[in-house]
Amino acid sequence: MRYAATNITTFVMLMFTVWVIITRFRSKPDVNWPLFYYLAAVAFHLSVPGMLNEWILYAGVVSALLLRFEFLGGIAAAAVRVLELVCLAALAYQFGGRVST
Repeated sequence: MRYAATNITTFVMLMFTVWVIITRFRSKPDVNWPLFYYLAAVAFHLSVPGMLNEWILYAGVVSALLLRFEFLGGIAAAAVRVLELVCLAALAYQFGGRVST
C-alpha cells in the first residue's frame, strides 16, 4: 500500500463504514451517526469521482434517512434496514478493494 492522501482517506472511510455497521446492530435506528457517515461518504465520492458506485451510495443515503425519521414500521422498516446493511457492506467492499491496491 502506498501512503498517499487518497489511500489514507480511503482506509479511514473503510474503518468508519465498519464502525457504522456495528453501530447499526447495537443501537436504535434513529441515531444520527449514519447520517454523518453518509455525509462524509458523499463528500469522499465527490472529491474522488469514480471510486464508489453512486447507486449503492445514494440507496444507502435514502434508506438511512427513512430509518432516521421513522417513516416506516414493521416489515417495511426491517426491509429498509436490510437494504442499508447491504449498501454498507458493498461500500466496505469497495473501500477495501481500493485500500489494498
